[in-house]
Amino acid sequence: MLDAADDITSAALKGLSAVPATGAGDGNGLWGTVDHPIRVFLADQAAHLPVAPAALYAFWQLTGLLGLVGGFFGNAGARIAWLLFGIGSLAMIWSATPAGGRAAATGLATLMWALASIFALRGLTLRPIVHNHPPQYQFNPAVHLHATIPAPTPAGDDYGDEPDNLHPLQR
Repeated sequence: MLDAADDITSAALKGLSAVPATGAGDGNGLWGTVDHPIRVFLADQAAHLPVAPAALYAFWQLTGLLGLVGGFFGNAGARIAWLLFGIGSLAMIWSATPAGGRAAATGLATLMWALASIFALRGLTLRPIVHNHPPQYQFNPAVHLHATIPAPTPAGDDYGDEPDNLHPLQR
């Protein structure tokens, strides 16, 4: 199974590497304000890796899509991936945007991510689940002492089995 998974992963990454670079993402418009810094950041990082920038960007988009769709259907791992995708996107936008518009671009991206999170984190609740069902077992707290009671002494014997030659304080 691991060999098959390795082959599938290798084929997917080779397919992503063959994705042609697009001229979109020039930084204009609302989407370009968020998208362009991510493309710039990934292109800068791809210079140090044996992967094309377009492949990194396509893989980044695929990760976000899988996190969004899987989170919508309640998969906990996909929801974690969605949160990490959003945090990573915000960090890339913050680092690749010029200083003058950094706060505005990151804030805009945060709002877009929050709106998409409505779908990705659908049904997620932070309230504890309380089950008010009666217990299936019966618990009866009781203390059971097992002690032996000594046999009564015969009438007329004041000291029991003690020898008669003992001093009264030793008895």
